[in-house]
Amino acid sequence: MPASLLERRLHFVVGKGGVGKTTVAAALALTLARRGRRTLAVDMEPGRRLAGLLGREADPRLSVLHVDGRAALEEYLNLVIPVKRLLATVFASKIYQYFVAAAPGLKELMTVGKIWYEATRSEGGGPAWDAIVVDAPATGHSLQYLRMPQAARETFGAGLVQREASKITELLRDRRATAVHLVTLAEEMPVIETLEMRAQLTGALGLPLGYVIVNRLHRRRFDPAAVERLRAAAKTAPAPEQALLRCVVERAAEESGWSDINAANLARLHAGIGEAPLVELPFLFVEEFGPAELEQVARLLEAGMAGGAEAAARQRSRSS
Repeated sequence: MPASLLERRLHFVVGKGGVGKTTVAAALALTLARRGRRTLAVDMEPGRRLAGLLGREADPRLSVLHVDGRAALEEYLNLVIPVKRLLATVFASKIYQYFVAAAPGLKELMTVGKIWYEATRSEGGGPAWDAIVVDAPATGHSLQYLRMPQAARETFGAGLVQREASKITELLRDRRATAVHLVTLAEEMPVIETLEMRAQLTGALGLPLGYVIVNRLHRRRFDPAAVERLRAAAKTAPAPEQALLRCVVERAAEESGWSDINAANLARLHAGIGEAPLVELPFLFVEEFGPAELEQVARLLEAGMAGGAEAAARQRSRSS
């Protein structure tokens, strides 16, 4: 029986650029740490926005690590080549520089290898981390990273690379340890890309899908008759009030429009994801996103995940 999703050790958070993937990854890491788990949040993006969101957190159970392929390769070589003088010569050589730049998939393989190392590393007689949350790159790049260990295992003959790639692939496919969460908006292109990503993850890659998280969801609809009354009132109101009433009418109509768009795309998403638990996060109307807002998203995410898991269990029981 697979471990429940939040109990798993390794969590990848993926999604199309601009859907709030990093915010959700930060909220998930915060949620796991607040549950008493030693949590490592892994930032794979060069902008290090995940570290910026979590940098002000004082929770001693939460740490942030930035990972890139070149640094991971050099760390690995430090482990297998203990002679520091020899290492310095290797790193300085033009052949090494060319190899790192030109070898297809090397950086992706070493990046995921570093994540595997942290997920399996022991410390003090037990696992170094109870949970790892990876803020993966945008969808297409995420697939490159997640696909590379399997590709390396199938490409290389018996030897070191194949053995290491096999270990990584086994962890990524382990339904007791790993979950890949998809973040999307209830809009046409993000939903299409999410369903395509889901098909590739659960198809050829055979990776365990976690939650599908719909971010920034609009659900408020205003009575069209009330909006029209406001519109009419704006025409006859005193000058100082006209601008305010027109602004209220525009915002109400805009919010109702977004709610209709989101509802249609949410229905399409529900139809396409099967039994995967779905979490809805509402649009937060704030001028600036800070620690208080991240706390709010974390609370909403945890509540939604609990509800999503219960709904998925009910769906499975009805199907059986």
